[in-house]
Amino acid sequence: MSDIQLYLLEFDKDKKETSRIAEQSATRLQNGELKLVALIENLGEYINNEESTLRTKAMAYLAEVLSFTPQKVLSRHQRNLLCDFILSRIADDGEGLGSCAKGLLALEERGKWDYERATAVIEVLINHTHPLRQYKLQTERYPVLTLIDTLMAKYRDALRNLHDTTPDFMARFISYFEGEKDPRNLMVVFSILKVPMIEWDIGADAQELFDAVFNYFPITFRPPPGDPYGITAQHLKDRLRDCIASTPDFAPYSFPALLDKLDSTSVNTKRDVLQTISSCVKEYGPRTVSLYSITLWDALKFEILNAQEEDLAQEALSALAGIAQTLADGSSGPLNAYLRPITNECNEHLEDAPTKQSQASGQILHKIASTSPETATIIISIILPNLYTLYQTADTTAKRRGLLEVLVQLIRADIEVFGEWRSLGKFTGDPLATNPLDKFGSRTLEVMANGLSTAPIKEVSFRLVCLNGLLHLTKVRQLLDDQDIAKVIQLFHDVVITEESYGKDEMKAAAINGLVEISHQKPQLVVDKAFPAFMAELPDTDADGSLTYLPVLEAFAKLASEEKVFDKVILRLKNKLNTAVKEHASSSYLVALLSAILYALNQGGVQLEQSSESSPYYQDIVLPLLSQVSSSDSSHQHAFDNETTLDLVGRICSIIIRPQSVEIQNKISKEIQSLFRGFSFTDVPPFNLNCTLQQTKWMIVTAHLLGAFRKEVALPSDTQSFLNALIQFTQQSSLTPPVRAATLSQISLVTNKFITTPTLNSLLEPILYPPTDLLSPSSLNPTTIRIIFAVLKGLVLRNSTLLSTIYPTLLSFLTNPTYGTTVAHGFTTLLQPADLLTKQNHCIISGLHKQKTFTLLVPNIAASFRAAEKETKPNYLIALSGVLRWLPFEIVQEELSQLLPLLLQSLDLKGEEGVKESAVGCLMKVLERNPGMVEEHTGSLITRLLSTATPIATVGSLGNNPAVGKATISGARAGVVNGNPARVRAVALKCLAMVPAQLKMEVVLPFRRQVVKKLAAALDDRRRIVRTEAVRCRAKWLEVDEVGDEDD
Repeated sequence: MSDIQLYLLEFDKDKKETSRIAEQSATRLQNGELKLVALIENLGEYINNEESTLRTKAMAYLAEVLSFTPQKVLSRHQRNLLCDFILSRIADDGEGLGSCAKGLLALEERGKWDYERATAVIEVLINHTHPLRQYKLQTERYPVLTLIDTLMAKYRDALRNLHDTTPDFMARFISYFEGEKDPRNLMVVFSILKVPMIEWDIGADAQELFDAVFNYFPITFRPPPGDPYGITAQHLKDRLRDCIASTPDFAPYSFPALLDKLDSTSVNTKRDVLQTISSCVKEYGPRTVSLYSITLWDALKFEILNAQEEDLAQEALSALAGIAQTLADGSSGPLNAYLRPITNECNEHLEDAPTKQSQASGQILHKIASTSPETATIIISIILPNLYTLYQTADTTAKRRGLLEVLVQLIRADIEVFGEWRSLGKFTGDPLATNPLDKFGSRTLEVMANGLSTAPIKEVSFRLVCLNGLLHLTKVRQLLDDQDIAKVIQLFHDVVITEESYGKDEMKAAAINGLVEISHQKPQLVVDKAFPAFMAELPDTDADGSLTYLPVLEAFAKLASEEKVFDKVILRLKNKLNTAVKEHASSSYLVALLSAILYALNQGGVQLEQSSESSPYYQDIVLPLLSQVSSSDSSHQHAFDNETTLDLVGRICSIIIRPQSVEIQNKISKEIQSLFRGFSFTDVPPFNLNCTLQQTKWMIVTAHLLGAFRKEVALPSDTQSFLNALIQFTQQSSLTPPVRAATLSQISLVTNKFITTPTLNSLLEPILYPPTDLLSPSSLNPTTIRIIFAVLKGLVLRNSTLLSTIYPTLLSFLTNPTYGTTVAHGFTTLLQPADLLTKQNHCIISGLHKQKTFTLLVPNIAASFRAAEKETKPNYLIALSGVLRWLPFEIVQEELSQLLPLLLQSLDLKGEEGVKESAVGCLMKVLERNPGMVEEHTGSLITRLLSTATPIATVGSLGNNPAVGKATISGARAGVVNGNPARVRAVALKCLAMVPAQLKMEVVLPFRRQVVKKLAAALDDRRRIVRTEAVRCRAKWLEVDEVGDEDD
């Protein structure tokens, strides 16, 4: 059988085989085994057959052979003959149009056509296949559109010349695509039509061309589930918007049509209209836009002044700003004409401030003024004089606040245009641009400074506006001199220092943040003016028990975020700490000072990381702190025996030591256990089990020091002895929880970064197995279980191969009747983020450690659960939930079908709130990323979420007995509560609210009435966070059977 016969035989059976046959023919053609003439002759009886399907298949064979034929196999003459042959088939037959187009594309790829050939192709298509919609199959039309798109891309001049010389060509060309509905095809159609829109003289055809694309506005396409082509509604919207905005010739048609659709009740339609208007005003140019600017303002202002949806107001603002920006590129006349009605109307609304319209006016003025120096100058020059007059005559604080809010908006716009002290604005490259605020700077400063200093302390909202205005005023580039900025700094630190606390202390918080912002602009001024005032307010001791120093410390520490004042902040805080220690200040005051130092160091951490040389902070801060912790004479402060204080000391030392070189850290390591007291390491913990209580607490500090060391640093003793000592030390029953936690962290750190891979097995074997034998069932107790998981924590992060031998033993412990639940809870710690085990602390953290943990644990836990006894099944659910809690969805999704039933059963566990919270979190990830997996479990999911979120007595009773339902609800008010904590109830409601949003309508609709009814109890919950989520959840479920907009 010939190739064509084989091809026809397999055509409807196996597409891969037909492609292989076509490729084989192409190879024979290339090798000379098959002549082109013979190929065409073999096609003859099939391509001229009376049966149309046979002719179509024959053309498909020719197209596939051509697509597989390499370059230069066919001569130019042969390609022209084949092209003429295919064009004649299109003209005479029309069957197999898609294959004809594919054949022509293959020929064009193998040799560029001349202009005459390109013109002939487009003419044959338009003359003999018009309109394209007559071909019902998308697979027939798509290759034709792709061919025309190729012609548009490569033969622009030829097609434009055809348009110029053929009077009716454009009309036929436009109507050729009418009625196309397939989204893939439309993407190509929009791309094709955009070329004549931009590059051709469309003249009288402008309206017809515009209508051809605007008929599709707005796009309401929804891609089918699992769409392999990936075309979304947004892709189509973007392509259509580009067409509408492509040429100013469309303006007489586009603006009226768009404004007409702006009256739609559909939010999505309004959004599309506003975005398209923004694109149009950006592309049409100043001359065209000036003709419609006032009309557009009159229509768009209502979307802002009477905003129903905030995002629509923002889109309308962007459109108005786009108009101003476009007009600013032209002459001044149209811009002034556009801004005149805007400023007039905004001034009218300011007279009624504070109102929704005056607030919206501020947004309008800010958005437009920030577009260019010209618009900023015009708006500020017109608005500010009127605003000051209104402010002077205002008879209420509320009105003054509303006016100042608008003033702040204008200052922000000015900053965007003309820049801050440290950064240039968008248009500061213009040498002729003069800041319009120069004329109003002094008056603005006076108004806001008086407002801040004279308004009653209870007028928080008004004073916050004044403070915010002063802050922005200090930022305006070259507006205020240093003396004026110093006055603002003084006003701010007076608020922090001298002002009494009121309400939530919003003023103090805003003043502190304001000082931090100013320090980024004028650091030296803040040092000169604010530092002395702050230091004067920090006492040497807190003998009087007052806490007035807290806001001052907060402000001082936050200032460290500015690079140029970081060193000064640290120096002042360090000196104050030294003084407080000498004056025997209380533990709470020392904790506050240490917290401030820690916060400041964290803020300036970048500077500390920049140098690995010995830091001056090591001598000035680390050594004195460690000396104070380890002292035993009369100078020792008992405050440094406090575990919170020791934790702060450890964190401070860690930040400073962490970036140091290995050589410097090696010197520190020798003294890590004795804290530079010169003791032998055998005399202090963890080697000495009979040490003092004070020395025991040193373990909190040494944990942080060990965390800061690089992995190349030598430990004070050999690793085996050190690890054994830590394990023995941990098992002491007298240890406090913080000391035990610090010791366990040290075990994890040693296991993770201080044991090399070749020695890992030999060092851990005598610990996990005899003689220490931690993994023996007889050794199990709460302490050894913690030690096992501490060792595992270090191994998990480094992705050790030992895990595959340890995990099976650990999983077998889940069946232990005494300690199985304790072991199950330990699995939560394996992937849980830890303060000390981080990359910052030079730990070994493999990028695949979570994937490996999942692979080794989760399938085995799921399998063991099914075979487990009823009494031990909860242990497997607890362990599973603990592991899944910290895993990204991408890792979990491969086992979702097995895990979902187990996660749902986790919600039935009694007294395991953390497990439930973790399970609900996992379910929320599934609903968000792969909701289809949940559909078969919808009923179980909803029932269990309701049970978790609502009072127990209501679940299962409301649907059957209305009287019981009423009694239960009233009982909830009287004190019937769910055993789950509020955070678990709230997260369950949040998950339940996702169900109708993520699952198909037909899946969730049967549960609507049941859910809404049972949510009544959650609406009466004692905790506000639960009631809030219940309201949101109920609203989502009430929407289930409501018919929305067709494009929502």
